[in-house]
Amino acid sequence: MREGGPLQTPTVMSGEETSSATGSRVLSAVLALELLWLLLVTASVVFLASHLGPGAEEFTGDATARGVLLVAVPPVAIVIGLALIGARQAIDRVTATPPAPLSRFLRLGLWLSALANAVVVASILTSLYHAHMTWIVVGLLLAAGLSAVAWACVRTASQ
Repeated sequence: MREGGPLQTPTVMSGEETSSATGSRVLSAVLALELLWLLLVTASVVFLASHLGPGAEEFTGDATARGVLLVAVPPVAIVIGLALIGARQAIDRVTATPPAPLSRFLRLGLWLSALANAVVVASILTSLYHAHMTWIVVGLLLAAGLSAVAWACVRTASQ
């Protein structure tokens, strides 16, 4: 009980509101995991591009390609990271009581997050043509999950 304030009575949420709130929390958690994944992949790519020498055929032995990776990957990661943060804030605003209207930048974050997820889905699906059956199943499950996240971002942005 707060001092000096009115007592607030608890409200009971309907089934639709409960599932919507749960779905929003899951989407927010998935976007946070995507942000962590983005940071890890960016750090790995930049580390490998800066530390592997010309004899490294595994990553890239070309000095020009390594330079392009060092110049291009961090800004792209920053833009996608900011979009993921904006998308999480948008999800939090939509699920708040009362729901707050989304600004143009939060909608842009949702759209960019959806686009980034769609690009990853396309990348996964195009790399499955030569994979073993186990990796095909894993790839299809990842693609389905990321497609669901992209769809949820688009649905939230268009509300």
